Amino acid sequence: MRKLTDKQIQQKLAEGRNYKRLYLELKDRYDKVTSDLKAENETLKEQLAVAHAKLDTQAIQIAELQAMVFGKHKRPPTGTAVPAQLVAPKKPRTKASYRRPLPPASAITSSVPVPLPETCTCGGKLKSVSEHERYQEDVPLPELTANYQAKLVTKYIISRGVCTKCGKLTSGQELGGQAVTLGPNVRLLICHLVSAVGMSYTQVANLLLSLYGLTVSDGEIASTIQKQHQDWLPAYDQLKADIRGAPAVHADETPWAIQQNDGYGYAWCLSDANSQRVYYSLESSRGARPAHKLFGDQFTGVRISDDYGAYRSLPGIQQLCWAHLYRAIRDLRYNDNLPKDQLPYVTQWYEQFVAIYQDLRTYLGQPHNQATRASQSHQLWQRLVALLTTNPAEPTKLTKLKAQLQRAGQAKLFACLAYDTPCDNNRAERDLRQLVLKRKRSFGSQTEKGAKALSTILSLCTTTWRMQPNGYFKALAELG
Repeated sequence: MRKLTDKQIQQKLAEGRNYKRLYLELKDRYDKVTSDLKAENETLKEQLAVAHAKLDTQAIQIAELQAMVFGKHKRPPTGTAVPAQLVAPKKPRTKASYRRPLPPASAITSSVPVPLPETCTCGGKLKSVSEHERYQEDVPLPELTANYQAKLVTKYIISRGVCTKCGKLTSGQELGGQAVTLGPNVRLLICHLVSAVGMSYTQVANLLLSLYGLTVSDGEIASTIQKQHQDWLPAYDQLKADIRGAPAVHADETPWAIQQNDGYGYAWCLSDANSQRVYYSLESSRGARPAHKLFGDQFTGVRISDDYGAYRSLPGIQQLCWAHLYRAIRDLRYNDNLPKDQLPYVTQWYEQFVAIYQDLRTYLGQPHNQATRASQSHQLWQRLVALLTTNPAEPTKLTKLKAQLQRAGQAKLFACLAYDTPCDNNRAERDLRQLVLKRKRSFGSQTEKGAKALSTILSLCTTTWRMQPNGYFKALAELG
């Protein structure tokens, strides 16, 4: 071997030191780049997971919006998994129930004898003659009914005199206002058609013209409603007080356009769970003020509603609507855009939740026993608690539903068992249905004043129609 000189050795050592320094620099640079790439990779993974979650949520929301806009092309399948409505068994119908009942003698307006022909069609004489009665019920129509009087016109000849002592004019009846006015009967009919039937002003005017030859304008209809509103205010306030005093009530709201407020407004309803009474209030907002106005400060019963924030801090005991909760998980379970990897878990959760809902309905159909109901409430709550553990892979909508159930707790979910009330708010939704249909025909109210007047008319006409369908107009006339 050739021996290196001292100079060469020093040169080699310098090169080694340079290589070592360069290696350390490159290693530090590599470690830093690697660390940055790892951090960036983790960040990208988190962003990708969030993006996937958002996409899944948006896909579910798109399917829900499509169903709202275009309707459901197919309904979620029904069967044993879907809670059955607890309805009383139908009574068997008799043969007589398929025929119109015989009218009472007081209802017969005319009798028409139908004699036999002189001879049979073959020319023979008839014997053993007997009589049989048949009835025909009908209503008078213009141009088709003889002596039909479309409207009743009363002429008042009012005397007026001057007092010889004070010079004051005195008349037997007030002479102010128009010379021709609408009578009390047609005013009641207008209120009925606008409220209980849900007609628009144009439809009411056309009906009165067709049946009675009576011409009315939109202004006259609005004036009629305002007058009845003033006359019926005491009965309206009493109706609200009566419903507030009920052991259990339903509450709900739906949009109701008030054109004066740029089309913004809401219709609120308060329904007695144990009768057909319903109270409507058409308000300009959906906030806590109209909700508190609906119940007042002294309400002590059970209020059945959805989980809208305005209902949470009101007086009384809240029962959360199970139908809303059930529809939320059902629509998620049968959402066409639900990711395939989430479907098994959502399906299992849905089936367990539905089983709890079904058992709750079954318990409510049994005789009320406080001790038994307390045990049932505890048992159902424990089964529900087992479902509230969050799963990282579950849809955001299910996570929110679990949080909603956890926040409500046993008290709001199972108050129906303790106080023997319905567990859903279907009654209030049905009561608002007629307003939803009327909204499509008339597009709401023009002013807040008109909305308040319509609230009174709707409440009293609907309640009276349901509770006294036979003596309906007489009951309306007695309201004030």
